[in-house]
Amino acid sequence: MFMQQVADVLEEAAAAGRRTLMGRVIDLKGFSTLPVDEMVVIDDGGSFHGDLLGRPGAERLGAAARRLFGGGPRLETVGVSIHGPDVVELGLSCGGRADVLLQPTSSIPAEFWAALARRAPVALVTILEGPAGGPDAMTVDRDGNRWGDLDAAAGEIVTDDLAAAARLLVREGRTTSRRVETEVGMALVEAWVPYPRLVVIGGGDILNALEAQAALLGWEARGVDGPTALEAIDELLDWAGATGALVVCSHDPHVDSPALAAGLYRDVPYVGAMGSRGTQSRRIERLRAEGVSEELIDRIHRPIGLNLGGRRAPEVALAIVAEILACHCGRDGRPLKDTDGPIHG
Repeated sequence: MFMQQVADVLEEAAAAGRRTLMGRVIDLKGFSTLPVDEMVVIDDGGSFHGDLLGRPGAERLGAAARRLFGGGPRLETVGVSIHGPDVVELGLSCGGRADVLLQPTSSIPAEFWAALARRAPVALVTILEGPAGGPDAMTVDRDGNRWGDLDAAAGEIVTDDLAAAARLLVREGRTTSRRVETEVGMALVEAWVPYPRLVVIGGGDILNALEAQAALLGWEARGVDGPTALEAIDELLDWAGATGALVVCSHDPHVDSPALAAGLYRDVPYVGAMGSRGTQSRRIERLRAEGVSEELIDRIHRPIGLNLGGRRAPEVALAIVAEILACHCGRDGRPLKDTDGPIHG
């Protein structure tokens, strides 16, 4: 179950008076293609909402959930190993081991679920072990606002340091986690960043190709063309949320520059524009004439996309979506053979 669906599930469970646990992967060995942005919610009736590691995961997590609901440990990390036939059954490219953290949802600030519901990047801090270890968590947003302070258990200095680490992690722009050793125990800092939603200004083959490429990644794309484009852009950017991407394909000077300005002023994380270098120069002059600052103009990806060499609409769409993914994950799009260190950062 993807993160933005969790809030709805928890609301229904709370209305029915059910206790719930949230499970997510916090450490991986192997599993090169396993999604890292999915959760599972387990209620005290034994029902699973979402799927994490298929049947082997359900067996291990179900047993741990029964311990937690039965008055056992209030926080538990469950190791799930997948090898042999189970790898094929789950459609994975290779096996491995995943550590899944089960945590009572009541111990997590409501602001965390609200952020997920509106697709806003957010961080979660939990002290896993040590003198301050326990289920209570702290939520930190991209601007450093925080809820559910850990001061009572961890102390003000440790809490401040963890909040700063959480803010830095969530601003990296991708769902990831990091363990931080503190004087009161090992803390888990998690950043939850929803996948991009694409807003495309312009139509034709490139819109169809972008919708198809986005769908392959489990993303969503919406496009609008013609005179109504500017009327719809605010609504579309609201739909895209805090991790949206704006792709301007239109070459109409009455549409392309105002659309780009709208995305820049709304602080959309990725703003890109199609067209030749000459077309880009004319757009930039119009933006300057409209009073858009050089700092904002420099944020435009122009010409749009990675330099993959394709010319057909599906190939151009691949280059655009690949650049959006790289920016979303804080990468520069270089071949992995030209990089050092762990593949997944």
